Amino acid sequence: MAYGCGFGCGVDMFYIGDGEWKCPKCGRVFPFGEPEDDDDDVDEMLSVYDAALIWLSNGMDEDYTFGYTEDELRDALE
Repeated sequence: MAYGCGFGCGVDMFYIGDGEWKCPKCGRVFPFGEPEDDDDDVDEMLSVYDAALIWLSNGMDEDYTFGYTEDELRDALE
């Protein structure tokens, strides 16, 4: 399950741990609780291109790689 940012950012938030979710666009953190363990989420994986855009917009911070390597993210931006 994904939560959308309630401040009009138009993006899905990502789970950062301890029951908290963060908006990759505005950076706000919300306490929505633990994510549901759902195998259907495989279809909702973030594409390498979308992950690269978020990673770049966050100063290439390693916390925003979404499971991709930095090389994969750089290649997606080329």
